[in-house]
Amino acid sequence: MQPADPVKTYDAVTLSILWARLLAVVDEAGITLKRTAFSTGTRESNDFAIVLMDTDGNSVAQSATSVPAFMGVLPMLTRALLSDYFPADTWQAGDVVITNDPWLCAGAKADVGLVTPIFRSQSDFGAMKLIGFIGCIAHSPDMGGILWGAGARDLYEEGLLIPPTKLYEAGKPNQLIFSLIEANVRAAQQTLGDIRAQVAASEQGIRSLMRMMDGHQMDDLVALGDQVIRASEQAMREAIRKAPDGTYHYFYPADGDGLDEPAHINCTVTIQNDEIRVDYAGTSKAHSLAINAVFNYVYAYTAYPIKCVFSPDVPSNEGSFRPIRVSAPKGSLLNAQRPVPLGGRYVTGNLLHAPLFGALAQAVPMQVQADCGSACWSIVLNGQKETLVKTKKGIENRKMEFVEYCFLNGGYGARPTMDGINTLSFPTNVANVPIEVLERNAPVLVTEKSLRAGTGGNGRFRGGLGQTFSFRMVGSEPITISILTEKLKTQPHGLLGGDAGKGGALHSTPERFLPPKGLAKLRFGEEVILQLPGSGGYGPATERELSAIERDRDLGYIID
Repeated sequence: MQPADPVKTYDAVTLSILWARLLAVVDEAGITLKRTAFSTGTRESNDFAIVLMDTDGNSVAQSATSVPAFMGVLPMLTRALLSDYFPADTWQAGDVVITNDPWLCAGAKADVGLVTPIFRSQSDFGAMKLIGFIGCIAHSPDMGGILWGAGARDLYEEGLLIPPTKLYEAGKPNQLIFSLIEANVRAAQQTLGDIRAQVAASEQGIRSLMRMMDGHQMDDLVALGDQVIRASEQAMREAIRKAPDGTYHYFYPADGDGLDEPAHINCTVTIQNDEIRVDYAGTSKAHSLAINAVFNYVYAYTAYPIKCVFSPDVPSNEGSFRPIRVSAPKGSLLNAQRPVPLGGRYVTGNLLHAPLFGALAQAVPMQVQADCGSACWSIVLNGQKETLVKTKKGIENRKMEFVEYCFLNGGYGARPTMDGINTLSFPTNVANVPIEVLERNAPVLVTEKSLRAGTGGNGRFRGGLGQTFSFRMVGSEPITISILTEKLKTQPHGLLGGDAGKGGALHSTPERFLPPKGLAKLRFGEEVILQLPGSGGYGPATERELSAIERDRDLGYIID
């Protein structure tokens, strides 16, 4: 994007102020979404992102709580809409385009993307001009088909696919789309409530942006967006240039289904001058389970960890990612093609940091971290629950369908100068669901939530601990559980001589088979015990300070 007035630039102080205001704009929109959403995943776990973009679909600013994959794919989605569906001159004020096409959006049908144009009256002649877009992606409670997770056999079993469609046109809702969604999903009130909350969040973002622009007498975002993007790109390139040129490899095994169909990721990183190329040639072919990832999702989960290594403090926008090139073979686990299933693709995406950091440790050892215990685990519960409902006759007790998500984190990998953090995930940043919220919304009773001693890998710096999380089904009628785990058969890798962390385990009482990735029925009294992995250590354990070992022993973090 070229500035309309190439002479116009902002001094450092003004640029800093305006950048802070842009962040406040998208953060206000994010808070609006959290406070108006119906689902636990959005309201409690922050499983969403808001991104402000220019008229070409380049990201300018994103909400602080953005999930990395979402912030990375929203610009890709917007550019695809502009080039293939809705050219720039066809948008109107009040339009909202919706889609959950995995190859355009965030890689799974459960992630619903909305893009809204931003128009502003021009001071010279009063006409309305398109000045940018605001995008919002959030994890929907349900999209029909098989319950969200890795259990689908193909794309079609994963529910409703909404092609790019105007959900609102010039402010008028498309009732057919709303009706179509309502007729195809579980707990429709939650899903539609979240979509409307996404619309409200975008509207709030636009109002906040207009106030900012009024205060600074701005007609558009061209000069500001261009300057912010160029500054971020320059900082990123300068940081990469400091690393030694070379080609670095890392091979990373994964559980696959956790039973008898493993997978692996082969990663080659090439640093040349001020650019980085990542090639996943040699990675496993598409998996029979729904853990396959589309390329836009893989790019996002590759670019984000690289940015964390080289330029963590520079604003995240289009400029940060321009020096990064990514490739993966078509038809592989990391470049899935229709109609393979995709529902649990986040497990695969969240593994990518490990082979990336393993390769980069050979070039910039003081800027990487050891393998984490996550991909964060998740459970999804679905069934009927007695609920008090207000009706015209008063308060009645009715059976209502629920879809409840719960994300769980393993240990955070050790770093070059400090231990890993317990029960914190990377690169995703979804938050734990409070026990009280889970117990209120689903017929379960949490029986344990505790740290797993001895699960952090030894090293000069120790890996963070995993956790044990267990719950008992207390409802009278069976419910369905979708389970997504990782590192039951593999372990979180240590770096540069650090030991691997301890892997995870999945049990039930009474003991029976539960699929590591898949669906099961839970009945009254049954208990599920999830033991999440720790994380890898950094550096040789012989170099760990004795005072740190004593502290670990006092805190109960290690088992002698």
